[in-house]
Amino acid sequence: MNACCKLLTRRKRKVFLLVLVFITFVYFLLMSYLACCQLPQQGNVLSSYVLDPNGRTLYEQGDKREIRGARSKSTNCSEQRNFVFIKTMKCATSTLHGVFYRFGYTRNLSFVSPIRKMIYLNWPFPMTMQDFRPSSRGYNILTDHVIYTEDVMDKIMPADTVYISIIREPFAHFKSTFHYFNVAKISGVPANVTNPIVEYLSHLEKYEPAYMSHKAKERWCVPNDFSITKNMLSHSLGMPLGFPPGTINITADEVSVEQYIKHLDSKFQLILIVEYFYESVVLLRRLMCWSFRDIIFINSNTGDYEYKNASVPESIIDIHRKWSSVDYRLYDYFNNTFWKRVSLQGADFYSEVEAFKKVEAQVKNYCLTLYQTFTRDEFPFNMTKTTVSASLWNEQFSVTHDDCWMLGPDPNVLHRVVQKENDLKEANLLLEQQKILDNRTLKGVC
Repeated sequence: MNACCKLLTRRKRKVFLLVLVFITFVYFLLMSYLACCQLPQQGNVLSSYVLDPNGRTLYEQGDKREIRGARSKSTNCSEQRNFVFIKTMKCATSTLHGVFYRFGYTRNLSFVSPIRKMIYLNWPFPMTMQDFRPSSRGYNILTDHVIYTEDVMDKIMPADTVYISIIREPFAHFKSTFHYFNVAKISGVPANVTNPIVEYLSHLEKYEPAYMSHKAKERWCVPNDFSITKNMLSHSLGMPLGFPPGTINITADEVSVEQYIKHLDSKFQLILIVEYFYESVVLLRRLMCWSFRDIIFINSNTGDYEYKNASVPESIIDIHRKWSSVDYRLYDYFNNTFWKRVSLQGADFYSEVEAFKKVEAQVKNYCLTLYQTFTRDEFPFNMTKTTVSASLWNEQFSVTHDDCWMLGPDPNVLHRVVQKENDLKEANLLLEQQKILDNRTLKGVC
């Protein structure tokens, strides 16, 4: 009898252990499933840069799964870190300057940065190998003012570099440039005229030579014989238009101009349009596989002047259209390709644009409050961050005072930080570079 009881007890113990093992197995199986396959819980936000077990970012996984509502619209897509941005003067480029420097600085990327205290890479002359700081680790980003110089850039940038730029409606661009470079005063336009733009274009033969003359005073960073008012966009993109004097000028050759524009189209993956800035940066995000956090911006270096929105007779605009005809052809071509690209994005493109506008408004409000309350030397470490909620287009992320100071109100501050850090890291290379004499006569002064 006792033997039977002992046997029964052993069997119960064995069954109990088996049941316990089974329950434990089911529990770990369930937890593994929730961890790997379900949406993260509130407060456990996955970054788009966190790697999965196979070493891929969320953008690279390509399985289109949603993570707290955030998704990438591209498959087999990885964050692009090598790019050249051609800053066409007075085309919201200071705004994008802050965006690109923040992107590269927070990832410890290497910039093609102007030498000494220069702010341009030999603009408005073509860039040479003597115009940028040395780097022992190569270069990832070129985003300072420069003329598109294909041979030099192809030589120093990685093979997978993405080329992008931005252009603006030519007459609006002309007005902004005219104001920024103080063309009216330097060229002698009377101060009492109603609209200096109308006066200048009505008498180009008088004012244009006066501005470009070696006798002109206070012409900041602009060399003799260089026109600020004629085909500036095309010049920035490297089109041969006769500057410096004695070089090839294809302005009057419609076939050559068309061929060069198509060449640019083959080299540049994206040309942004100022008038459609939000659509442009969303296209940029998709092209580069970046996040909303990467493209937030603060408007910088925006000009305001009396004649900015003044009406101008159509006859005056026609004068400018003939005067700067290459820029109008350039703009028309890339405005057309821009909308073709948009049409290929799908119906949800505009939903993404609207979603980004809301995010941008939230960040702008936060940063502008910061700028108005503190100086840059008074970092408000105790100031609360602003947190952007997750949506169909973005994961939840936060923006802090550090982000705001990197984006503005003066985006050149981060530019100087990058230069200083580069000089410390590359002290030996910099010393060797400074030993080389620069005997060029045609070189930028800023």
